[in-house]
Amino acid sequence: MTLKYVDNRDGKEYNLVRIGSQLWFAENLRYYIEDSSYMYNDRYSSFEKNGYLYSKDALDELCPPGWHIPSAADFAKLYKSLETSANAMSWVEMLAGRHLERNLSLQFGGFGSESQMDFWEEGQGAYFWTSTEGKNKDRQFCVIDAKGISFRYPAPLRDLFSVRLVCDEVLTTKPVFGTFKRTTPIERPF
Repeated sequence: MTLKYVDNRDGKEYNLVRIGSQLWFAENLRYYIEDSSYMYNDRYSSFEKNGYLYSKDALDELCPPGWHIPSAADFAKLYKSLETSANAMSWVEMLAGRHLERNLSLQFGGFGSESQMDFWEEGQGAYFWTSTEGKNKDRQFCVIDAKGISFRYPAPLRDLFSVRLVCDEVLTTKPVFGTFKRTTPIERPF
């Protein structure tokens, strides 16, 4: 069964995937916020594949009701669930989209600099904002690549990252605001 979510704010549809006890967007966010949403090298083809890269200013406006930007702990839990389920499959194969049973696509959308309008590492790593704050209210970002997962704080000229969302309440039967669509007639997974 494929579960989809339609964001009522703009009508965009997202694939969802349940991993462990979490319900995740299976693709990067594509919600536009003026002056805070950027396409890698201003290429529409990158946007279609990888979604927007967002500045920190956009983070408080991105989430539809019932969803949140994952914390570092959420990403660590995701990584542990995927690593545990990989068995004979390598982490690199899983990231390359060969882990089809999970339907999780970690697009290697790279990252960018808002002040320089420069972009790096598309196809080499997935860079995601987290909701985890550090000193001076800086937000951590998560890097997922062939080496695994790590968490860092943005450098002054590296501050545009992708966003994934995770559901606020996975283990309940409460509806999440927005529209869910089933592509096969099977019960909801939660």
